[in-house]
Amino acid sequence: MIGGVYDYNEHAKLADRGARRYHPFSFDFDSTPMNLKDPEEHWDEQAKNDHANSRAQVVERLKVEHGVRNIAMITQNTIDLGPKSMSLLSYHNMLHEQARRSFVTGAYYPALVAACALGERILNHLILDLRDSFKASPHYKKVYRKDSFDYWPFAVTVLMDWKVLVTGVEVDFLALSDLRNRSIHFNPDTYQSLREDALTALHRLDKIIAKQFGYFGRQPWFIENTPGAQFIKRDYETDPFVRTYIIPRSGFVGPLYGMEMTPDGNWRHLDYADYGDEELADEAFATRVRDRDPKKVVSRELIEKNRKSMG
Repeated sequence: MIGGVYDYNEHAKLADRGARRYHPFSFDFDSTPMNLKDPEEHWDEQAKNDHANSRAQVVERLKVEHGVRNIAMITQNTIDLGPKSMSLLSYHNMLHEQARRSFVTGAYYPALVAACALGERILNHLILDLRDSFKASPHYKKVYRKDSFDYWPFAVTVLMDWKVLVTGVEVDFLALSDLRNRSIHFNPDTYQSLREDALTALHRLDKIIAKQFGYFGRQPWFIENTPGAQFIKRDYETDPFVRTYIIPRSGFVGPLYGMEMTPDGNWRHLDYADYGDEELADEAFATRVRDRDPKKVVSRELIEKNRKSMG
């Protein structure tokens, strides 16, 4: 047994790689708005009381983070914004959070501009980070020398032709592009719809991130039927998007892997050193994960027990 994950560049050389899959485990998520909603009528009194206590704690935290003076507005803005979708960790997380915080505090125009700018930044990253994987594409000669792209329909077309974008995300990009053009270029009507436009932009941005960078949106590269965890399909291990954004933040694990939190608050994988030379198809791997014996799942206790038994 070992602690942690294998060297990413050495995975292809592992004798037991047929029994392993990549397991992404670092993500960004915020469910705060869900704790601020009114209780459901059908809840029993205990559930309503628990929810009221939780809501009060969240409101107190909002006061600490954003101040007391406009707490009613801050609370309502947080509710209307909704939870931040689960996303793998990448360049967009911090900027996404800043845009959301602007909206929560009532800075609607900064939130609107930030959401639109981040949408454009995501498009640029996707093309610039992945273009060398598509040198045979007719689009390559149009993009290989450029440092940025501000015409969204072109960028979306390129990424669609490269099969980088998840189905449906192109619609959200183009809708956000329309809002960007109407809001950032001078339009006097913008003053009348700042909050509404900012909220729409942030919701569009959240959909883009959830679909393209999410964990539980039925992205095509994840193996089906592995509740509570995601694993990369074997055929997608060489996919440019997966290879660039997901695999570097994944453990390369077998069905009996475990996880533990380090003293600095990060998670790491624990796993067996060798699963043998078995070649598991994606469906078989999913079955092994669902049906695994809890006693054989690797834990720190199991590792220490194994060490003692070996003297």
